Amino acid sequence: MRLLLSCAFILTAVVLGAAYNVPAAQVRVFYPKGFEVSIPHEEGISLFAFHGKLNEEFDGLEAGSWARDIPSAKNGRWTFRDRETVLNIGDTLYYWTYVIYNGLGYREDDGAYVVTQYTPNRRY
Repeated sequence: MRLLLSCAFILTAVVLGAAYNVPAAQVRVFYPKGFEVSIPHEEGISLFAFHGKLNEEFDGLEAGSWARDIPSAKNGRWTFRDRETVLNIGDTLYYWTYVIYNGLGYREDDGAYVVTQYTPNRRY
């Protein structure tokens, strides 16, 4: 019985310790308009989704002003791009991301990015 409990404890610790963590999102804001939010590619990721709102926090788990699935990585990153929105210094981009990793879905909630500067080089 003691061996069975020990095995169950070890198995639980391994499973909980192996939980996937969504990579931290990188936000880049461009002048005069546009921004992108991305995560690095990792083997096992098959989808990245971005949900965001400008200067307004989420009320629970809602879609937001932007809600887009990104089905493939390019240049080693999964990237959401908006080429039209103007973000000003001091604006806050609230967001959450979702990743399918090895067939299972994982969220990174409560993202917030305050615009303090613009990224000098636009890649699109």
